Amino acid sequence: MSLVELLIGLSIGLVIIGIALTSLQVSQFVSTTVSESTTLLQDANTALRIIGAQIRQTESVALNLQPSLGSDIDTAALRPVMFEQVLNVDEAAAVVDKTISAVSSPNISKSVGAALQIQYENFVEYLLSDATAPTWDSALRDCLGQNKSNRSLSTIITSTFFLRDGNLMCTGVAGTAQPLIANVKDFTIRLLREIPAEISGNEPQFQYATPASLNAHAAQWQNVSAVEICLELEAPAIKAPDVGAEYQPCSGQQRFKGSKLIVLARQLFHIRAHGK
Repeated sequence: MSLVELLIGLSIGLVIIGIALTSLQVSQFVSTTVSESTTLLQDANTALRIIGAQIRQTESVALNLQPSLGSDIDTAALRPVMFEQVLNVDEAAAVVDKTISAVSSPNISKSVGAALQIQYENFVEYLLSDATAPTWDSALRDCLGQNKSNRSLSTIITSTFFLRDGNLMCTGVAGTAQPLIANVKDFTIRLLREIPAEISGNEPQFQYATPASLNAHAAQWQNVSAVEICLELEAPAIKAPDVGAEYQPCSGQQRFKGSKLIVLARQLFHIRAHGK
């Protein structure tokens, strides 16, 4: 074998090795990008499920299945039920002597943007751990899966969501903030406010509002019938090819994506119960 043939063989080998390494790098990049995108989507879905579970529960009240009314009716299925505001462990029922804000937006230290606070009344009921030993406890939980503060059952379930240092945080009844998901670039809240018929002059109408506008007129928080949540997540380590693509962030203004891997999640949650 001559020197020329050896050099040609080495060149062909280097080309093949280069193609193989390039293919491996592309494969690793695609795999990592898909994995990161899937993780961001799962985190966004998890956060929306947690927030949605609290929003749908707000303004709910206890259903007393054994009121004194109708106790003379023999058939249990025909007895009426009553809505009670609070059911306590050691007494039958108590009337709430104060008004709580079902949906609000408090000021949170070191948070970015508006916060969302959800509150509803906690109550206890018979829970069947097994058929022979029912327990008198509450099945309601806050955003962190808690319903006790200082080992005592909280009368109000409170969940406060806010953005801090790229983490979507939540503070429950225990009062300690904990992160729900990371890599959050933006957390935006819009409220769907009902305009009563006596004000609109026709049928009830609905209008979008921001937390700041409702904080300026605190009484309007009582007319909130739905909450829209928008999450913008960004992968910190992945750089995708910049093809000049645009996207619409939570703010609504078109923006260039650049080389960032971004996932947007938006959902509207209706308040199912109105315990008024």
